Amino acid sequence: MVRIEGLSMHMLAGLFLVLSQAAAPAGLSGNQPIPGPFHPLILNGELSGRYHCHLSDFGSRPFVLVLIRGTDAPEGLKEMLGELNDLVEKSKAAALRAAVIFVEDKLETPLYLANAERKAARDKIDTALGFATDPKMEAKNPFPGVHVGLDSAEVLKSYPLGEGSAAVAVLARDYKVLAVEKVPEGQFNAEKWKSILSNVDSKLVDKTLAPVVRPRLKPRAPVAEAPPAQQ
Repeated sequence: MVRIEGLSMHMLAGLFLVLSQAAAPAGLSGNQPIPGPFHPLILNGELSGRYHCHLSDFGSRPFVLVLIRGTDAPEGLKEMLGELNDLVEKSKAAALRAAVIFVEDKLETPLYLANAERKAARDKIDTALGFATDPKMEAKNPFPGVHVGLDSAEVLKSYPLGEGSAAVAVLARDYKVLAVEKVPEGQFNAEKWKSILSNVDSKLVDKTLAPVVRPRLKPRAPVAEAPPAQQ
């Protein structure tokens, strides 16, 4: 029987079986590393219609990742995204980033194979949030500071929403989760959203950084013409 560092192949096989049958994590918590990248279908901005990992773009910058269960946009979500967009815009000095991902349990994986389901889900979200659905049109992007996407719960096992949660807000910086705020089912409302934004502002936005001010260029003074030479 082959042995590796004192463990038999039978013992290793048993260990792998136990690990493969382990339950999925109950949820994210603060003070842990970011679980890793994922590539949702992007619904707004220049990358609309593509699969892209914005967390890779965010890097060590502070960011908030909001995961919403299902493809039904909660009442008032459009206004909520506008408020988050405003916070990102005014926090440019702190390099704040934001992403909102709809997580659908019923979407097949990989997502690019679920053509009919994917299109139905995307059209539903596009209609609710006012994004363009015609690929020939220039993508409308009312929230340039917020990256909106769609992914399957199967893919996002490392980002579990947990039982009874309508949404989860993950606050992170330097590749580490700082805080997690869960939104119980039936409580995704304007009051809860303001609580999330307040936490984002207090935990992620460094108020000591000076705002980015671009100097205004003064118009160049006209060059005086040389007097004509005297003959």
